[in-house]
Formats: sequence, structure tokens, C-alpha cells
Amino acid sequence: MTPSRLKVVLPEDLGSSLMDGVVLCHLANHIRPRSVASIHVPSPAVPKLSMAKCRRNVENFLDACRKIGVPASDTRSLVSVTTQTPPPAWQIWDVIGSSLVHVLCLVLLFIAYSWIELT
Repeated sequence: MTPSRLKVVLPEDLGSSLMDGVVLCHLANHIRPRSVASIHVPSPAVPKLSMAKCRRNVENFLDACRKIGVPASDTRSLVSVTTQTPPPAWQIWDVIGSSLVHVLCLVLLFIAYSWIELT
């Protein structure tokens, strides 16, 4: 899926653009409208989201994935994200990797639905 289909320009560092969950939530809503009801987005006054808002976006994205029908994966790597202590770097990459797997599944679902509409 190209960034133009999402109406979002992705930066070169895809990992950092997925960290706040905004692009993930928009992707879920692109596949199934209103699957994420509330998305926390940066504003000109506050250009960087708090970790709590980033975490909420990612949680909303994962909830939307479950509603769409993406099978649940091992959530042990998400445990440290919901605690007050900062997670080790490898666990953050587990969350990013898990998010990328969910994105891939959503893209495949979108392609399948688009293919059905074209035929």
C-alpha cells in the first residue's frame, strides 16, 4: 500500500513513524472505517505525543486488529509497555515488530478485499 492511499507521507525511518501509533491507527481505519474511534495526534502546539498517548494509540490499533479478525499474538512483550518503568530496548523492538506483523496482515486483508471488489 502506498503512502498516497493512506494520505500520509511516511518518513524514511519507518520505525519511528510507527512508534506513536498514529499511522497504525489510520491504517486500521483505512481498512475498516471507524475501527479506531479516537486517535491521539501531535499538534503544532505540542508536536510530540506523550508516551501515554503513544501507548494508547498502539493499544487502540491492536484492539482494532482483533476486531478486524487478525489473530492475537504472544503479548508477553507488551507487558513492560503497560508498566510505569521504561522497557528495555529489545522489548520496544518486539512491540514494533509485532505492530509491523499486524500491519502486514491488515495490508493483506485490504488487498484481498480490494481484489474481491475488482472481480
